[in-house]
Amino acid sequence: MQEEGKPQHSTEPTGDVPTEPCPALSGAGPGRVRRLDTFIRTPWSLQLCCAGLVVLAAFKGVFLVLGRMEGRAGLLTVSMLLWPAMFFFMAVLPLAVTWRERMLHWPRVGRVALEFIVAVPLLIGVLVAEMALIAVLTHLLGTTTEFGAALAPLRNAPNEPRLYLLLVPMFTLGPLAEELFFRGFLYNALQRWMAPLLAVAIQAAVFALIHYQSPYAEVRDLVVVFFLGIVLVGIYEWRRTLWAPIALHSLHNLLFAGPILVLMILNSHTAARTWEQAEQPPAWMSTTLVPIEKQANGEAQRLHAIERWGSKGLHLWKQEIRAMEAVCAWFPNDRQACAQARDGIAMIYRVYLRDPRRAIVQANRVLSTYPDQPESCANAALTKADAYRDLGDYAGSRDAFNEVLRVYSAIDWARIAAEEGLKELEGGEY
Repeated sequence: MQEEGKPQHSTEPTGDVPTEPCPALSGAGPGRVRRLDTFIRTPWSLQLCCAGLVVLAAFKGVFLVLGRMEGRAGLLTVSMLLWPAMFFFMAVLPLAVTWRERMLHWPRVGRVALEFIVAVPLLIGVLVAEMALIAVLTHLLGTTTEFGAALAPLRNAPNEPRLYLLLVPMFTLGPLAEELFFRGFLYNALQRWMAPLLAVAIQAAVFALIHYQSPYAEVRDLVVVFFLGIVLVGIYEWRRTLWAPIALHSLHNLLFAGPILVLMILNSHTAARTWEQAEQPPAWMSTTLVPIEKQANGEAQRLHAIERWGSKGLHLWKQEIRAMEAVCAWFPNDRQACAQARDGIAMIYRVYLRDPRRAIVQANRVLSTYPDQPESCANAALTKADAYRDLGDYAGSRDAFNEVLRVYSAIDWARIAAEEGLKELEGGEY
């Protein structure tokens, strides 16, 4: 016999459960009925709701602190551990409660597939609405905008395999965990203690704040995510299953994260482990996937490499190196352009491809081949100093910084950068 106070259990998966009288967000009036899923019927307590928000706020507080400590050693590893920990908490809390209440059931594959199919046309509408909202906010705030700007730092991301642990969950574990927490748990819990529309607004506000990525986010970004939080609740109420917002959320994130994931794969590079390897070009240098267009002169060729393939273009760092090499191959007499191109190659190896040994080799080529180009040589020496520090060779880093002070002290920006580099080495007791 059913225990008093316990809801009637269903043997059907989420979304196919008994109906009962309940005012719906969509406007169902008294006397009408709506189908309720597992999470709507779960008896969430106010104490659990507050506890969940406190833990989530603690996670976010740690992320904000880490965001202001950018550049510190070990921060990436800490972030990579905290992200899955937060998603694990957001998913396990509602699942544990529904399991305790004996309401947790396996979903039907057909129903899940249907929701992903339905989500495709919905995604188009959501994107159009988001772009319209961004246009209005941009006009009102008088700012410039880029659709998907929140992911701009990842487009500039270096060759770092650990970043896959951040990117892949954005359209897999992340949407699943967030929908379980915000729509499945928080929204349904708040409805028990306040008007449905107020519950919609509060869960959307918390959803937006948890996505605030200091120092990159702006008010416009928060408004757009707040809007998305409301849309996801509307989809949830319409489809009566949590798989509907999960599907839409996953496809929405995949639309932005997918191209960046492809970009990271294309930029994948194995750093030289020995100095002998560093002296040899990497294997991909001999593979020309996309031809390099020849320009009128060396400087035009160098700028074309940056604007077409580099930081102002497609962010394809390996292709940018090929294009920079073309400067020296086609216009060897343009020493200024060649020196700057070779200096750029050293920077790309160090910053984006995380290959400090090849960066040092390229920097030394600038110093030995183009002594008549002091600014390029000064910058190459600075890259060399930073690359030695990346390798943990702090003596080599000091020597390179001192070389800048000794030979290129007349160049103000180089002298200042070398002095700051030496101070960092001293401050870190390297």
